[in-house]
Amino acid sequence: MIRDFWVKNYLSIRDKQELNFIAKGASSELATEISEGVFLYKLGILYGPNASGKSNMLIALNKVFSILVYSKSDAIQKINGYIPFALTKDEPTEMHVSFYANGIRYDYDVMFNEQYILHEVLNYYPNKSKLIFYERTFVGENVQADIKFGPSLKLHAKTQESIRENTLNNHSVLSVCSKAALKEDIAPFNILHKWIMDNYHDVDGDGNKGVVEILKNAYNDPKKRKFYNTMLQKADLNILEFRPIIEDRIIPEDIRERILNQDFPEKIKEELLKPTTESIAFVNHSKDGNFEIPLKWQSNGTLKYIRILDALYDLITESHVYYLDELGEDLHNDLLYFYLNVFIFNSDKSQLIITSQETTLLSQDLINENRGVVWFVEKNKETASSEYSRGDSFGLHKNLSLYNSYRIGRLGAKPELGSIFINLED
Repeated sequence: MIRDFWVKNYLSIRDKQELNFIAKGASSELATEISEGVFLYKLGILYGPNASGKSNMLIALNKVFSILVYSKSDAIQKINGYIPFALTKDEPTEMHVSFYANGIRYDYDVMFNEQYILHEVLNYYPNKSKLIFYERTFVGENVQADIKFGPSLKLHAKTQESIRENTLNNHSVLSVCSKAALKEDIAPFNILHKWIMDNYHDVDGDGNKGVVEILKNAYNDPKKRKFYNTMLQKADLNILEFRPIIEDRIIPEDIRERILNQDFPEKIKEELLKPTTESIAFVNHSKDGNFEIPLKWQSNGTLKYIRILDALYDLITESHVYYLDELGEDLHNDLLYFYLNVFIFNSDKSQLIITSQETTLLSQDLINENRGVVWFVEKNKETASSEYSRGDSFGLHKNLSLYNSYRIGRLGAKPELGSIFINLED
């Protein structure tokens, strides 16, 4: 889980902006004890008008972990995703994240530009005391970085030197364990790296898995299949269950000829011209009997719901962190509440951070009473930079409605749209 995060000079964020998930205690189902005496919020919701920068915070969260775990094979490769604020594009980006992996707290700070990681330091708290994992400083182009390792890691001198030799100036020290075979004493690196790879996910999940792939994987796992069937039934979609099927494909002759004449490898042509395709059939219920509906006839809302169930399964069965952008899009608000409540009441040490335009969430008692899970995002009119304010930072009395306060503009983060009348005359 993420304890706190801040970012500076990235996308629409110029000045340091922070998300802090520390809760005062076990005040509700929204908080969980991640470590003895340390309670964190399991949910984070970002509100704001279009183009305010809500999604950019999720992208930044994803970026800091990708820097930690993904290495480079070539020293001249650029650092993907280095997108500084437009008016400070010559300055480096800075990020900090404090998070938990295997019950241990880690603090990671990094400063980077398009070509190099200028400085990074990773600290950890194996026994509640802060210890250095490693610290690295950029020395110069084509010069080995200055890397210092914490004595508590007990790395052999040869292992330390091997890590230094394999650490290029454009990727983190931790990511070396994914590209070099090192001795057994590298175990602390491998354990942390694997935890991040397995438990911290990209925005909207890992990769671009389609609905067919998601449901095929679920069908082949009895526990996950039961979860999907249960959630589809509870969602009042009139779906009892699903099953993979093979459908015939009709390829028009002109399309077939065009593919055959393209300069594609034969394997790609064969795939494009396959006479059948994998799909999904859904069993629906009526008083006159059950019947099947093919995947292509399902609504956008149903397809969206199926995709986000993949994240929900991970969140309630293990410890994961997911970022879902514009959650609520294509979903009825009751179905959105249901999804979030299933997460809240069935998860333990997982975390879900979302952006949403579904402001009625703020009227829910659980959210209104735990305002620290909400952030309001708006653009500073003078600098065009995004600013984030936590819901419990406005000093609202506990009896005041967070939803009504936001609706009337008391909390900002609302669009100022101007007059509805349009004059096109000079």
